[in-house]
Amino acid sequence: MTLVEFIATNHEKLIAMSREKVAKRNKNPRPELDTKHGVPAFLDELRETLLAEARRDPARHVEADPPTNANIAKTAALQGHELNRLGLSVDEVVHGYGDVCQAVTELAAELDAPVSIADFHTLNRCLDNAIAAAVTAWTGDHGTNAPAKEGQRASKDERLRRLLGGAITAFELLRAGKVAAKGSTAMVLGQHLEKMRAMLDVSVS
Repeated sequence: MTLVEFIATNHEKLIAMSREKVAKRNKNPRPELDTKHGVPAFLDELRETLLAEARRDPARHVEADPPTNANIAKTAALQGHELNRLGLSVDEVVHGYGDVCQAVTELAAELDAPVSIADFHTLNRCLDNAIAAAVTAWTGDHGTNAPAKEGQRASKDERLRRLLGGAITAFELLRAGKVAAKGSTAMVLGQHLEKMRAMLDVSVS
């Protein structure tokens, strides 16, 4: 069974499992946290990515990391921005994507569904891109089309705090081996560190 078939067959079950994991982490469930940019959208975009890769020219299958569906990053950025607006921490934003990965892995094992290594590689790459975009948007740095309203722009201290939170989260994911060392989340870590250094250099000067 391909991962495309697995997602299509178990779409609602995977969504339900992901929501259960969120509910277990949150003692006081908030229905508004289940945004339209969350798990259902990610699963649909992952499926589109897998279908696109299946249609690629076989001569290009040697590529280690073919292009990922650009909608994944756009939707994840909107998700990160929305969850920040609702008061979630960056850790909670990232956990949401981890829940999807766990749901897929656990259900595949439960149903004894043989999903290929290549498909799981694509899943992990898509998760990496989604996490990177969501973390970047959560910091309020860039990545969404939602303009900041007057009076809502983060202060310098608040921006530093958000950048630091995003950097720590990215580092923890790298240290745990949950994202690739040369992937999108790793790039976000480097960008956040550079931006914090630039802000501190201005303060010192």
